Amino acid sequence: MHLGVCLPNYGRASSPEAIREVAQAAEALGFDSIWTTDHILVPEAHYEPYGRIFETWTTLAYVAALTQRIRLGTSILLLGLRNPVLVAKQAATLDQLSNGRLILGIGAGWLAREFENLGASFQRRIRFLEEGIALMRTLWANPRPRFQGRFFRIEDAVFEPLPAQPGGPPIWIGGNTEAAVRRAARLGDAWHPVGLDPETLRQRVAQLREWAHGRLIPVVCRMYIALDSQLPPVYTSPTGERRMRLTGSAEQILQGLHALRDAGADGVILTFEAPSAEAQIAQMQRFMALRPHLP
Repeated sequence: MHLGVCLPNYGRASSPEAIREVAQAAEALGFDSIWTTDHILVPEAHYEPYGRIFETWTTLAYVAALTQRIRLGTSILLLGLRNPVLVAKQAATLDQLSNGRLILGIGAGWLAREFENLGASFQRRIRFLEEGIALMRTLWANPRPRFQGRFFRIEDAVFEPLPAQPGGPPIWIGGNTEAAVRRAARLGDAWHPVGLDPETLRQRVAQLREWAHGRLIPVVCRMYIALDSQLPPVYTSPTGERRMRLTGSAEQILQGLHALRDAGADGVILTFEAPSAEAQIAQMQRFMALRPHLP
């Protein structure tokens, strides 16, 4: 399985030191990727956990210079809050500077007030997202791009340098709904759900394979994890959705990972529930000690 780690770029314990220490520890321990969480200007009601957050692109550029081989990802970038031309330029630049290590996870977003705070349309975010994907792929494929869409028209432009990865970084489509699965099947290089239990995941993977019409779409789940913890295995997301976390003993964690693998997951991106960078790294070390037993 692909194994990734979410960086502590948000929450009360976030700091430059914490981000650096976790990123370098993840690479030293043999994880495949490190990831930023993305929000920009959430309302006061969502101060926990997203009020204090280090901006995604700046954070990834910082850790790109501190690491050598580990992949760098966004889990997930809210494309509807940004101009996709600028995102395409940022992604191409970071892909070049990191020698082709970027994975661009993107999604539609769920917090209407945050869209209002940035002067973006919450109602049109899906159409904007899908056109934005097409626009970014166009820019990454041709230094003299041309594009005609509902929101963007490009007739005279130069886009260089292109990303280090031919055709651009892989795009992972976030979201747990059937609509997100359809979007991943049509437009994505992978599907990136959050906290799905194995039975729901199995159903969604079957839909993904049907709608992809033979195209291979990997499935990499973002999961909260709390080793040696009594936290309940089920929690409620900010949108009221029932989600699953990996919690308990090493044996219980392994059982959970095998269940996800059997349901169709090709990897997991782990958010370690820890109060500090030191505590997160200790959990990461204990987790990687299980790697010989992982699916």
